[in-house]
Amino acid sequence: MGETVTIQRIGDRCGIMLPQEHLDKLGWKEGDRVEIRSDQVHIEFTAPNGDDSEAARSFSLAHGTAMGNYLTALKELARH
Repeated sequence: MGETVTIQRIGDRCGIMLPQEHLDKLGWKEGDRVEIRSDQVHIEFTAPNGDDSEAARSFSLAHGTAMGNYLTALKELARH
């Protein structure tokens, strides 16, 4: 079962605070850049430039209870 997070306003945009344990699994830290892709039911964050190291493993948030409620906001966030 997934973990629920809240979309928060950050200036004129919105963001999702990722739990540290998920960042640690990927070897990601504050300041790292990630690529964002989305479709109608998923949003995916990956390390840029085709990096195939362990840190580049995809971190996907599946469409579910919280994500379904915020699909429009997530699509807009993914466009920026």
